[in-house]
Amino acid sequence: MISLTIFALAVGLFLVRVPVSVSLGIATLAGFWMMGIPAKIIPSRMIDGIDSFALLAVPFFILAGNVMNAGGITERIFAFARALVGWVSGGLAQVNIVASLIFAGMSGSALADLAGLGAVEIRAMRRNGYPVDFSAAVTLSSCTIGPLIPPSIIFVIYGLATNTSIGELFLGGAIAGLVVAAALMVFVFAYVTIKKPVWAKPEPFRFSEVVRTGIAGAPAIFAPVVILGALVLGISTPSELGAIATAYAFLVGLYYRQLTWVKLKHAFIHTITMTGTIMFLFAIATALNFIVTRERVPHLAAEWLSTLVSDPIGGILIVNVFLIFVGMFLEGPVAILVMAPILLKVVAEYGMGPVQFGVMLSFNLLIGMITPPMGIGLFVGGKVAGISPDRVFRATLPFFIPLIAGLLIIAFVPAVTTWLPSLVFGR
Repeated sequence: MISLTIFALAVGLFLVRVPVSVSLGIATLAGFWMMGIPAKIIPSRMIDGIDSFALLAVPFFILAGNVMNAGGITERIFAFARALVGWVSGGLAQVNIVASLIFAGMSGSALADLAGLGAVEIRAMRRNGYPVDFSAAVTLSSCTIGPLIPPSIIFVIYGLATNTSIGELFLGGAIAGLVVAAALMVFVFAYVTIKKPVWAKPEPFRFSEVVRTGIAGAPAIFAPVVILGALVLGISTPSELGAIATAYAFLVGLYYRQLTWVKLKHAFIHTITMTGTIMFLFAIATALNFIVTRERVPHLAAEWLSTLVSDPIGGILIVNVFLIFVGMFLEGPVAILVMAPILLKVVAEYGMGPVQFGVMLSFNLLIGMITPPMGIGLFVGGKVAGISPDRVFRATLPFFIPLIAGLLIIAFVPAVTTWLPSLVFGR
């Protein structure tokens, strides 16, 4: 099978450290050659793949997150979360999770949360006697909430790759993100209750401090309300929502008077670089999916797995294990563009809809991002905390319990991802 050959070629190139975009390009060129299709067809397929108005959401959301990061909101979010839940058993570990949940409604990126807010969280936890390994583990685990809460770049990419409503994905991910955050908070509560570490003491609750930090951070904290509100009220499409988020990010940055020209320059450079990479990957994946579709790989994979495992629970569990494995080696956008069109047909045989699968797929890849051997989250987390990636992973291992629990809830309780979209869109 040609598709199997080009996937093997791409994986082989990954392993010898050829850049992902180049590896996929070479594999696609080889696939067209083996099928006897003229190579001149590839550019037209690539152009068709990125000729979409909805793709404008990608650079806008990336820019919004970068501007928010540069605008001095991280400290204010952490201060508000500390006043709000610092009194809960677990103290700053609970604050860490809630702060990540709030920040998720602005950046839509796990790594942006980890590198930006994570530095503030780990510094505060170390200052209050929390072990650096534990602090890094909580921060790394909580950053996986980011892409589940809208706006989410990964949902935009999945929606375009599978022709799924981005608006429904945003709403489906919102509840899922709350579920994962709740699972992490319950785990931290149980952990400190059983272990009784002296460093995890809760802080006294002061309503006046909640009010003070809430007012100081209101423009930043209000961002998710603006973004979700515009979508739910039908004021804008997901693509237009990116522009609204960017404009709001600029206003917040100007309000806090921390958005300098130098920071703005870096925000634009990072946005252009990241957008260019994603767009090229999207174009290459479109050409690659032409080969996969022509060979009927999604249909054959669905038929093979349904004959192998007829039980929906067993089949979905196998898909989840496979996706976590994929996430260990491939970055989220790449894995979605390559695997989503294939696996969507597979899970459909087990009764799973595209919105639920999109959220499940995304969270699987996020768990893979913090898993060796190539989990980029471990390296970023280690750099932020000032310790080695293997120390970060060892400390994070217990936190896979709530993360896997959240994944299973997303996978086997459809209402978590479908109730809110059905309520808003009437489906």
